Amino acid sequence: MSGKAKASKKNNAMPRKPIDGDRLLRELIPLILVPIVYLIAINVENNPKGFENLYATRLNKWFNELLSILTGVFDYSFGELILFAHVLAVPIVLIILLVKLFKGGFFKSVFRLIQYTCVLYIAFMMLWGLNYGRQSIADTMGFEVNQYSKEQLYQMTEFLVKEANDLRRYQVEDEEGVMMIKGTYKEIFARAHEGYSALGDTYKVFGGYYGKPKPIIVSDWMLYTGITGVYFPFTAEANVNVAVPDLLLPATTLHEMAHQRGIAPEDEANFAAYVTAMAHPDKDFNYSGTILALIHSMNALYAQDPELAMTLRATYSEAVSRDVVSYSHFWDAYEGKTNEVADKVNDTYLKTNRQEEGVRSYGLMVDLMLGYYYKQ
Repeated sequence: MSGKAKASKKNNAMPRKPIDGDRLLRELIPLILVPIVYLIAINVENNPKGFENLYATRLNKWFNELLSILTGVFDYSFGELILFAHVLAVPIVLIILLVKLFKGGFFKSVFRLIQYTCVLYIAFMMLWGLNYGRQSIADTMGFEVNQYSKEQLYQMTEFLVKEANDLRRYQVEDEEGVMMIKGTYKEIFARAHEGYSALGDTYKVFGGYYGKPKPIIVSDWMLYTGITGVYFPFTAEANVNVAVPDLLLPATTLHEMAHQRGIAPEDEANFAAYVTAMAHPDKDFNYSGTILALIHSMNALYAQDPELAMTLRATYSEAVSRDVVSYSHFWDAYEGKTNEVADKVNDTYLKTNRQEEGVRSYGLMVDLMLGYYYKQ
């Protein structure tokens, strides 16, 4: 090849574009914000009252109320549709990445995926995740959580048994003598807010106006995961598995509504479900909340003293015993690998959000119940 030809080829080469510093900074903003948001999250507990007054009961509450009212206009769950879309997108994204690996652009696509994940994390934390660090519901309601003796746990559990036996007399039964609720889940959803309204004036954390709970479309399939409800913070929707037995459906609905109000930890949401169920004007909600509390309290007592717990178990009325046994047998059919995997995923999620006890944090509801019981 001649020298002239070489010069011509060199002259035709495309020069490299200079790096655009402003564009690069914009691209890196999501990655830069993630550690900043994380640092904010882990330091929220250092100023719980300030966080409660500025964010939890004001900025976050107002925004979530508005978002919840907007999405609550529709009967179906936007959150569930978004979740389905992301699940369906996973194999598509993997195929695209595989193609990019051989044809070019792989690393750029991976970077975009990282960007998107960072944006999701930031949005989750700002919309709801920071609430994991808010002050305890015990502080909000003005009672202390202390160390309690086995005798005190027994006394409270005995009280719950008596409450359950009394409330059971007002319940409707199906043909097998098991508690059922008149009407559909829609009627349960329509009445659920009354428990929060009854306490909203006394305790600000329970107040506010939110969209109605939503039924999970794939409720039957979700039974295999053991999941009875999901709160979706990106749409502020309380989603409930409506295929569960009637016994705990009202309490489960109130639990997800607690998340909607920024009560993030599972044990606190369970406790909120109990106190709002007891404040509800309807006996079926009272009974459902009492059974939820009794199950947790009895499990805690059994762990301390199995013989004492079984002695108390014998005082259940025949009707209450039928309800509890039927509920337990219902879930036997859904035990399996899917349930175990879902449990591990939930455990990881809780620990990621600084719920150190993981799934075991559900048991801490009893401490709150004891504090509330002895305050009363």
